[in-house]
Amino acid sequence: MAGEGSKKEMEFVLTQAMRAGNSVKAQRDRLLQLQRRLQRLQAGPAAQDHDARLGVLATDLFKVYFIGLEYGARTLTTCIRFARQQGVLLSRPTMDFAVMNDEQLHDALLALAQQFPPRPTTRTQAIDRAMAALLAIKLLEEHLLPRCVECLVGGKAPVPGKPRDPCPGSVAAATEGLAKVDLSDATDTAKTGSKPRNADAARGGGGEVDKALDYMYRASRIVSLAVKHIDVAVAVLSRFLDPKKLASLTELCDDHIYISEDGPYPSSD
Repeated sequence: MAGEGSKKEMEFVLTQAMRAGNSVKAQRDRLLQLQRRLQRLQAGPAAQDHDARLGVLATDLFKVYFIGLEYGARTLTTCIRFARQQGVLLSRPTMDFAVMNDEQLHDALLALAQQFPPRPTTRTQAIDRAMAALLAIKLLEEHLLPRCVECLVGGKAPVPGKPRDPCPGSVAAATEGLAKVDLSDATDTAKTGSKPRNADAARGGGGEVDKALDYMYRASRIVSLAVKHIDVAVAVLSRFLDPKKLASLTELCDDHIYISEDGPYPSSD
């Protein structure tokens, strides 16, 4: 990537990384809000609308991973794909992520973070970090957060891009039931105070707050890792641009942050 044309291409790669970083940071902050809310529900006395509150929380959690994090994943994918098209190579992976199950991937991503150069300087090292962030986000989308939702309201939580999976052991074995029945009914319950129709059947159990919190804690650790990887990638790629152009791109990305379909999240949980 050399010459005037490559500068424009690098600007595009960097812009995608910046946009992904801004969006994923917003989802990280929202997850921390929801984690605190779940901790309060766990610590507080059992309320009559306890199940409804869990349903609303599950709805909010669903929006974080199915919409917010998915935007970050798609943007990072564009960043990585375009960089590779321009000749930036990824380092040979030190672990075979393709054969790992979700629990193994969680530990592997934490271990991988310790193997990266402490002071990356090349474009390849920057894109390696972007790829690590993408893997972390996919773990959140396909395992940690759907499992958390299932612990709260039961059923099978949808996974972005994978409405159905014939493999019974896969975390992507998702159905539309949670999105169409569980979450919407739980929201209606919170608003009206009445019990949703067939709520017990729709939830399929649910209410496993302790287990949900365990998934939430792991998700918070992984999303923070993703943010760190993206920040490093952005910092390295930024060195290849003129400072004035970099300032302009930063302002552009900061002014056009995609957070959710409803705009910014509430400032309090």
